[in-house]
Amino acid sequence: MVHRIGMLALSGVIIAALAVPAFAAASGETREQTALRNSKVTLSQAIAVAEQQTGGEALDAGVDVDHGKPRIVIETDGPKGVQTVMIDAESGQVVGGHAGGEAD
Repeated sequence: MVHRIGMLALSGVIIAALAVPAFAAASGETREQTALRNSKVTLSQAIAVAEQQTGGEALDAGVDVDHGKPRIVIETDGPKGVQTVMIDAESGQVVGGHAGGEAD
């Protein structure tokens, strides 16, 4: 009987441990969705700024929350290759970027 209870307790710990990363990911996604919904800059506006900045076409876009401030991260492909542009979701200003597709 003790062995069976020990195995049940262990299986509960394993299930709880597996659930934590899924909850954390959902929480991060929710935070990003809320940040985009509450921002003054639309995703379309941010893409237009990034395309104008780089002379390329948008490949990918997403939201990142950095120190509590939402920013829209856009990857473009243009004359200088793949570039990443980060735009403040409140002001619409470019706040960072670099060559290559790896976001900061």
